Amino acid sequence: MTTPRPLAGKVAVVTGGASGIGAGIVARLADDGAQVVLGALTLDEAQAAAARLGTGCRAIVPIGADLATADGCRALIGSAVQRLQRIDILVNNAAITGPAATADFTAYDDARLDTVIDVNLKAPFRCARAAVPHMAPGSIIVNITSVAAYAAQADASAYVAAKAGLVGLTRALGFELAARGIRAVHVAPGDIQVRPADPTARPGPFDRHTPLGRRGTATDVAAAVAWLCTEEASFITGTGLVVDGGWITY
Repeated sequence: MTTPRPLAGKVAVVTGGASGIGAGIVARLADDGAQVVLGALTLDEAQAAAARLGTGCRAIVPIGADLATADGCRALIGSAVQRLQRIDILVNNAAITGPAATADFTAYDDARLDTVIDVNLKAPFRCARAAVPHMAPGSIIVNITSVAAYAAQADASAYVAAKAGLVGLTRALGFELAARGIRAVHVAPGDIQVRPADPTARPGPFDRHTPLGRRGTATDVAAAVAWLCTEEASFITGTGLVVDGGWITY
């Protein structure tokens, strides 16, 4: 007897889906039966990721769009609707992080500040705004935030501010979209290993360990996202789930 897939018949859009946490979310939602639009910065990048992830029963549609611009956000959502007619799940995962988002506060130039805010906060707002008219009651918006929304990180003032803003946006959307029957939630990953560890790296002054004794994986985050998209989580909105192995407990 075939086990029913919990997201069968759903259409999902995942931004930043070509690698890391985003790729894990794409794979999990597709494994659970959804048709998944994989958004990436370029079409080549999206197609390469879709070819890599689209095994077995996974239905993945690649779309390239630059979410640092309002036009790019509209293009991604418009292309998704044109291809699949509606959106049931929107996962705002695309983000500027790491060295591209890092600088001492006094040296944080406007160009870097604008890029981090445009992609990490404005893009989720814009993608959600474009998607909502194509979302029926029972749909959901999932914003991928970060433990940085709750605990400061070294030389990451704009990133921290953007992720905290995304938590606030989630709360606002949960309240405002409830009348439409659309939920909004966020998932805040902690220390997630998305690339091989550097054995020569030394802990910095702001580094902290994960109480559960291991780094998280993209699979851990994807499992939380997938569950929030099911009927089992249908009374959860305007709030979030921290997936951090206890990282912010101290």
